[in-house]
Amino acid sequence: MKFSFSTLLILLVTVSSNQILAQKSKRFEEFKEMKMNFILKNTDLTKNEKKSFEILFENYENKYHDEVWVLKKKVKKELYQPHDTLSSENASKYINDYHCLEQLGMTIKLERNQKLLESIRPDIVIKILLKEMEFDQEMFKRLQNRSKRSLDKSKEKEEKEKKK
Repeated sequence: MKFSFSTLLILLVTVSSNQILAQKSKRFEEFKEMKMNFILKNTDLTKNEKKSFEILFENYENKYHDEVWVLKKKVKKELYQPHDTLSSENASKYINDYHCLEQLGMTIKLERNQKLLESIRPDIVIKILLKEMEFDQEMFKRLQNRSKRSLDKSKEKEEKEKKK
């Protein structure tokens, strides 16, 4: 069986992209698990409520990730590309695309929260939402601290080089 160069190239690109997607998927899965565990640890769910929560959380986190987060990241990446001349029309398109994704994200979360209310006590659903916000704030703080430490290390390195 003969392989042409193009067949080999397609095979290599496919394998590479699958590995990249698997890495992203792994990070997302780890983050999702941390978030779910934080919420479960800090809420008082019955066995049935816990089962319902886990199913809904899994489904809606995946839906949000696939339909909103990935696309928002793509739009942001495009915005950070150098633009020699960006027309008002193109800027408006980016703004509208991002706005639509934000709205879709809120719709997905609203739908999830309504589904949670169907199988979990209302006071616990509110606590879930509060714990989710708390988790997000904690992750944001960690990212800020990581960025600050990285910036501090860069400054230290610059100062050491200046002294030499």
